Amino acid sequence: MNSIYLLRHCAYNNPLNILPGRLPVELSQEGKENALRLKEYFADKNIKHIYASAVMRAKQTAEIIADHNIPLTFDQRLLETFSAYQGYWEGNVNNAWNHFFSHRNELGGESFIDIEKRVASFWDEITSDLHDNIIICSHGDQLQILFSYIHGQSLVAEDESEENIPGWLDRGEFIEIIWDEGKIAKTKRKIQV
Repeated sequence: MNSIYLLRHCAYNNPLNILPGRLPVELSQEGKENALRLKEYFADKNIKHIYASAVMRAKQTAEIIADHNIPLTFDQRLLETFSAYQGYWEGNVNNAWNHFFSHRNELGGESFIDIEKRVASFWDEITSDLHDNIIICSHGDQLQILFSYIHGQSLVAEDESEENIPGWLDRGEFIEIIWDEGKIAKTKRKIQV
């Protein structure tokens, strides 16, 4: 048996309350401290590899945990959602999220179906012959969609509204999946250190 940790990146600086998307928004001091606590937590977990999004906040989280001691691979299939509305500000970031996916047809961007296809491809590839403890460090949507895919459920409904997605991991939280002979033996949800 081995463990697969689905980790959401730590907290980041966002003084303007924008939708950061794939913009190079760095970890906040709180986020860096949380990443250091995660590094300590994972120190005795025999992690053999970290796979991460190359978007700055996930990249920094993964690099702090890896600390040049754990091999680290950045995979484009783990990137944050692509949206024409990254960087958008509406005074209230929660209201702005309504726009993040809504203008996809006219401006381009990804749907939940697009995200599901790429994270499923990533998962199927890395678990085809997996016998080590690993960390997958990515973003809220990607991890929630991946978690559902792993459990044989699709989050993607025809209307793709946010109501179809159950609670996301908070920043710096992770899910531990116990993997045994190519299948899930146990899942521990929402752990934060």
